[in-house]
Amino acid sequence: MYKKHKGFTLIELLAVIIILAIVALIATPIVLDIIDDARISAVRSEANMILGGINNYCASEEMKYQLDNSYTRICTSSMDKNDVPTMVNLGNATINELVYDGEKLKTLVITSNNHKFTLCPSGTFAMDDEECDGGNVAITTGPIKDVILSNFPELELGENGCKKTTENNYSYSKGCYIKGNPNNNYIWYSGFLWRIMGINADETIRLITDENVTTIPWGTVDTAENWDGSHAKDWLNKYFYQRLKRNNIIKEEIWCSETTTDRSSARTTCTNNLSTQAAYVGLITLDEYNLAGGSSSYLDIGQLQWIITPYDGSRAWFMDYYGLPIGSTNSSVSFAYSLRAVINVNSDVTITGGNGTLGTTWSSEAGPYVLNEDKSIEVTGKLNANATSGEYVLFAEKKYRVVDKDSNGNTKLILDGYYEETKGTTYTMPYGSNNAFSKDTGIGQKLNRDVLNWLTNNDDIEKGKLVSDYTWYQKEFEDGYDYKISLNEESPTRSIQATVGLIRVGEMLSGQSSSILTNGYTSTSSHNNVASYWALTPYTSSSGVWNVRIVGRATEGHVSFDTNGLRPVIVINSDVIITGGNGTWSNPYQI
Repeated sequence: MYKKHKGFTLIELLAVIIILAIVALIATPIVLDIIDDARISAVRSEANMILGGINNYCASEEMKYQLDNSYTRICTSSMDKNDVPTMVNLGNATINELVYDGEKLKTLVITSNNHKFTLCPSGTFAMDDEECDGGNVAITTGPIKDVILSNFPELELGENGCKKTTENNYSYSKGCYIKGNPNNNYIWYSGFLWRIMGINADETIRLITDENVTTIPWGTVDTAENWDGSHAKDWLNKYFYQRLKRNNIIKEEIWCSETTTDRSSARTTCTNNLSTQAAYVGLITLDEYNLAGGSSSYLDIGQLQWIITPYDGSRAWFMDYYGLPIGSTNSSVSFAYSLRAVINVNSDVTITGGNGTLGTTWSSEAGPYVLNEDKSIEVTGKLNANATSGEYVLFAEKKYRVVDKDSNGNTKLILDGYYEETKGTTYTMPYGSNNAFSKDTGIGQKLNRDVLNWLTNNDDIEKGKLVSDYTWYQKEFEDGYDYKISLNEESPTRSIQATVGLIRVGEMLSGQSSSILTNGYTSTSSHNNVASYWALTPYTSSSGVWNVRIVGRATEGHVSFDTNGLRPVIVINSDVIITGGNGTWSNPYQI
């Protein structure tokens, strides 16, 4: 029997249509908003890419100009919007306005997809009718002062130091500085990892090395109140400073040397300065250390380190390996403790990359800020023409650091670690029967046989890159001696020809490396991560030779009773070529 099927009534159809219309009315604006948000996000990203492209291009131009003053830069005060297409691909965007004062962008207005983007002082963009409110994402490239204030707004200067006091800053000599232990104030400059301290009263930027760069006596006996005549000042300014790349960015100043016997001293001004002579490189004061937070701050690296402040006429303050200031005992300026260099750089020097953080991989977007050079470029060419003290080199699968270059163009390297016969275990041994270094006996024999084979993987091609008959100089050295005595090559105690040697007291990096102290930047800096190792420098007695302790002190060791690790030093021939890398810890030069 035929069954009649019932369909929708007109009323039911109308109800469905009305429901669909209501859903469309609700959903359409949401969908359109999502599409519009995505479009805005895309064009904002385009504006940021254009800004980054201009900054990177101008930073590269500045580097070329610093290397060759005859180079003609586009990035000058006469630069205009028509120059931008030669720097970066604009895509569909248009540059409406551009003002460059020769140091940074003052004005930048971009139109893209019917939206206008105006550059704010914070380094990000306000869109259309938005106002700059200072709350945008911090910038990571550009003049160092701008980058620092963008990431550390609490460092803004007032009339007498920090404009606003917070738990993260402190005022000192009318400057404003970082307090505590932030994780984003790392900066790479000229072969060394530094920490940004803050902004000085004259708007220069204060930096301190994140490691000890040498280990020497502060001065001769009873000279603690004579910073101007100290061995430390002399080494920092006549040895260290001379080996920094493009050191014309550093400002000369008179450093505060003011006596105190108060361990907790936290003076904010220098009223009784004993120093009258300006210098480019100095040390921190006890007051700065305490104001920054002492052992809870980035100024504590688990090492004995000299500071500039005298305790009295014969003793200067130093930090012990637990971060405690010591002034009354074991602080004679004749002892050899570590130095951490402090410099003040001009506020307009360019940061070209990084974000101030520290990890196992460094790049243009992450890792330490990069100051005054372009580390996005792989380097090729002769090692001696490109490398500078402190930079890292990968040779035969082992990582080294550059100590120095000699007059013949050879490059001295120190292993960024210790010799191991059992993987993961530092090998230790006595120095020998006396302190005379010889490739035929004792430590010298070990270095030039087993260690040499280990360093080169017993590969003759790799051995051929080394100076096989390099002259190693030994000069007897005592507490309180001038470092130049240890480095004397005109009238040494003895000289020896060998392939592998050791570091001398007073040479660059005759301390403990930051990358070893932190296990390759994976942990907090600590003396527990390093080993004591022998130096080449003999003591004034034939039974003594200097060694660098785990706590960052150099002292006498008995040649036959004491055992220490081996941190070999090699010398690379002047014709050896870099095939890649940029000299940083994360991407060392490859030879």
